[in-house]
Amino acid sequence: MKLRGKTVVVTGASSGIGRETAREFARAGSNVVLASRNQKALEALAEELSALPGRRLVVPTDVNDREAVQGMVERTVQEFGSVHVLVNNAAIELHATIAEGKIENMRRVLEVNLFGVIHAVQAVVPHMKRQGTGTIINISSVSGRLVTPYSGIYCASKAALNAISDALRLELAEYGITVVTTQPGYTITRLHENAIRELEMPRPSRLLRGAPARAVAHKIVQAARHGGRDVFVTFGDRAAVALKELSPRLVDWGICRLWLSSRRPKRIGS
Repeated sequence: MKLRGKTVVVTGASSGIGRETAREFARAGSNVVLASRNQKALEALAEELSALPGRRLVVPTDVNDREAVQGMVERTVQEFGSVHVLVNNAAIELHATIAEGKIENMRRVLEVNLFGVIHAVQAVVPHMKRQGTGTIINISSVSGRLVTPYSGIYCASKAALNAISDALRLELAEYGITVVTTQPGYTITRLHENAIRELEMPRPSRLLRGAPARAVAHKIVQAARHGGRDVFVTFGDRAAVALKELSPRLVDWGICRLWLSSRRPKRIGS
């Protein structure tokens, strides 16, 4: 797909991967719809990108609010006439144990990371069907395949997103709609800092090298241009997923060494 003049919706656009993705699409000449709950950050980003080709539309949106998502997409179509690319990026993380974590926090993660995606998909698909074309890019995670301790619900939401993406790919192919699942590994963003925290997590091992958000954004834009199925950001991410199939115990050992180092997490407030 040629991206110049195309309309792209990016959820979670106010920071991290979403922000860098919006920048990359703007550099490609796309009209970019900036959606997240943080209106101030979106407006600052729109101003930053104003000199680049294409147009920007700021629509403050909580993806957990189905009506708000529907309204955001309708406004997009009114403004630009179509939606060519949807990037489902909005997500939150939870640091908690499965056995003792608060159910309300677990539900919140699933509502945003999973049902937020479904809300956006159901809002854009009717328009993409009428166009006979479109691309949906779901930002999953290597964590959906390589589960990390004390982030089990986040990992579960990404594993479910992988399954939903696979189903959508089959269901929408006849309408000319492409579904891509992007699988970033550990990425340098504020996702971990902004997590819902029931536990105080130790810093990951220094051996764990994070990819910059811009590297993930570059892969997302490539996927919009050329399509694909499961898009990994680094060779190491792809190799780790493949190794899990061959030697799950070895990968479990490695994850514990990288993520927990020498300390166990402490319950906040204890």
